[in-house]
Amino acid sequence: MDNPYYERLVNAALRFVSFRPRSEKELTDFLTKKMSKWEVIGVPLLTKVVERMRELGYVDDKKFADWWIQQRSAFRPKGKRAIAYELRKKGVTLDFSLDEYTLAKKAIAKKPKNVISYLYSRGFSSETIRRVIDGLTKKD
Repeated sequence: MDNPYYERLVNAALRFVSFRPRSEKELTDFLTKKMSKWEVIGVPLLTKVVERMRELGYVDDKKFADWWIQQRSAFRPKGKRAIAYELRKKGVTLDFSLDEYTLAKKAIAKKPKNVISYLYSRGFSSETIRRVIDGLTKKD
């Protein structure tokens, strides 16, 4: 590509994706900000850089979503509704399934005072919350 900013944008994109997987929207937003900062105009340039990242395997919304769901399940358990919202904000619309019951139990392991509000704020469905509460009361 003839544009002198192409290589700079590719390098910036590579640094950006080196920290963690990114959605195509995240990468596009990042590159748009870079281009604005550098006062560079050119949708074809942006498209070319994003396409290059796709070719290199650094941008794949399906892989990103799988990674995001796995991270949320392991470290900050949230319900399907909350995870789907987070993914939509990152430009990914995807149908997926989760074992919300197990995740809800994991989320309340520290036993906040108001378990129902806590689980609801974490995006768990009413049905899952009811099942978790029922499970807790059966143990006692």
